[in-house]
Amino acid sequence: MTTCLLQPTVSQGDSKPVGLNIGGLITQVTLNSVTWTALPPTPLDERNAVAIQNQSAVNIKINYDPAVVGYVGMEVLSPTGERFYNIANPIQLYGKCAAGTCVVLVEEIA
Repeated sequence: MTTCLLQPTVSQGDSKPVGLNIGGLITQVTLNSVTWTALPPTPLDERNAVAIQNQSAVNIKINYDPAVVGYVGMEVLSPTGERFYNIANPIQLYGKCAAGTCVVLVEEIA
């Protein structure tokens, strides 16, 4: 009997595993309707995925640039809307409420 081991094909450049390899972190973040707030305020080291869950009664928007004026971005509906991103450091996400203040959950996977 002969055993054959298949070797994965290696491509040029860097590769990084996706999904949970190191650990995870869940952070509650309070947003307001005036300023963009970092999601999360301090990113998890070596993260490769982020989930944002809106558990509030107010819709939120997500953007990549805190200098954007107004309520502009990808909408996450209330009360249980979610967005998922395969995103690594140093990319930062920002959130803002449609009105008042609200709390969202940010889950990071490293």
